Amino acid sequence: MITEVWSPPHPIDLGVSIARYSHWGEDLLNVVDGGALYRVNQSGDPYRICQRSTGEMQIDTSGDIGPAVAEAQYRLSASLPLSEVQRLGERVPSVAAQLARMPGYRPPMSNGVLESLMGSISAQQVNLRWAGTTRNRLVQRYGVRHTFDGVAVWECPAPEVLATAEPEDIREMQYTTRKSEYIIASARAVRDGMLSALESASDAEVIDRITSVRGLGRWTAEWYLARTLARPGAIAAGDLGVRKAVSRFVAGSDEILSESEVRTLTSDWGDGGNWAIHLLLEALSAA
Repeated sequence: MITEVWSPPHPIDLGVSIARYSHWGEDLLNVVDGGALYRVNQSGDPYRICQRSTGEMQIDTSGDIGPAVAEAQYRLSASLPLSEVQRLGERVPSVAAQLARMPGYRPPMSNGVLESLMGSISAQQVNLRWAGTTRNRLVQRYGVRHTFDGVAVWECPAPEVLATAEPEDIREMQYTTRKSEYIIASARAVRDGMLSALESASDAEVIDRITSVRGLGRWTAEWYLARTLARPGAIAAGDLGVRKAVSRFVAGSDEILSESEVRTLTSDWGDGGNWAIHLLLEALSAA
């Protein structure tokens, strides 16, 4: 086992930051065990993130430590500017309040392209517990199981593998026919390079390219900007959870705002928007 220690520029509470992976049941791609997070990185190596008593992050792997450390830092939002969400909190009391409740919280990022799209499709028009259940079935059928220090964790299905599935195969996991087709279309788009090099694309280009894939809409593209590309100002205004959170904690309304109303309310949130929305979603989950 190879170990490296990372000292974040600002304190991180790992337990708070990874709690979402067990909010709605087991997540085979993000396994929380003993206060640590187990993952398989893009190189196919399982690794673990745990927190030392000194506050530092310890990353362990049996493979190449470099990619494991880089992905761990990415997952813990090392690229998002804390100063921007703090500045936003001076204007939006609910953001400041939640930041005070969760000072060490870091929004969960994911640099896995197909993993992100699978998650979005699985969550379409269902609750998050059922979305996790069906995604776990998909992962067990098409992914690869690893064991690291006695803990089982799964590698996301390779696009080349999932692209060869038939809709009826996905249907067996209790996905709808449409969702089954969308998952296969997404895997083929990734396999064929349709969604490559998005890191350097503009927000508008990312949205155009993702929504060109059958079954992927604007809110999926905006979640991709927020959680996969870690764009600090990205807000998935059309997502029902986001609309509920902004309605309740920003507008103070019992009525759920429309997508356009959410865009108007958050239009000046700048580079604090991504982090702020995650904080408000945590508040909504707790409530």
